[in-house]
Amino acid sequence: MTDLILRTAEPGDVNAIEICITSAYADAIRKFADIPDVASGIEGDIANRNVLVAEEGGQLLGVIICGLKAGVMMVFNLAVVPQAQGRGLARKLLAAAEADALTAGLSVLCLRTHRLMGETRAMYTHLGWHEVEVTGNSVMMQKNVT
Repeated sequence: MTDLILRTAEPGDVNAIEICITSAYADAIRKFADIPDVASGIEGDIANRNVLVAEEGGQLLGVIICGLKAGVMMVFNLAVVPQAQGRGLARKLLAAAEADALTAGLSVLCLRTHRLMGETRAMYTHLGWHEVEVTGNSVMMQKNVT
């Protein structure tokens, strides 16, 4: 990833972000009937939340959507296109969210994922996240940052 660029999303990125999220979640959507619509509302997210995209060679490869909620930095969505998975891109996007949290004076990040998305949960655990609540198929994970 020699020319990887992380930048704030712009309104013109909506379509590329929707494609990224849809492709990243395609397997989970096929496997689990209760996956919510994770690709809608991107325009509002760009206007009201912190949305960071990762590009390489002009192609959008990943996105993270986060913002303040109940005194923590909440990761609302993290997606990496399948062809770029396994290259450390999710780690870089999450590190940017951690930096945003610290800048905002926060020390905790939270996210929700699906209980049956074992690889996703394992990735977060590997990156220092801890499961703090399981409700049905929803798993709340948390990471303390310093």
